[in-house]
Amino acid sequence: MADKNYITFIDNSGRALFAEKESETDTTIVTKNPVMITVQQQQNGQMAVQLFPLFFQEFVVEQDGSRHNFFTYNKDSIAIGSGFQIEPRIIEQYDRIVNPQLVPNNNIDSGGEPENIKLFDE
Repeated sequence: MADKNYITFIDNSGRALFAEKESETDTTIVTKNPVMITVQQQQNGQMAVQLFPLFFQEFVVEQDGSRHNFFTYNKDSIAIGSGFQIEPRIIEQYDRIVNPQLVPNNNIDSGGEPENIKLFDE
């Protein structure tokens, strides 16, 4: 966790973003695998924090064993967070999203094929 350089910023659309900082110049910041941080109130009054990738890694062609995506932001169009550290649980959630661990599919039907999971009602 300490070897990565994370950045938190607000973009010109007002989204709270979190990413690894890949590189920086006087005018731009290149981010790796940025996610949007959302906070929503639940029915019980508690707040739920969720991270959503800005661009899903599944849409990126794998190169050199990775599917990372990079976005360049102009510093004059974002507000960069400073003077605070992100809660470690947010970093852990971020790492789980951008570096998912594949697990074997044990749901095999009688024909030896993996079970299809329906994402939408037909």
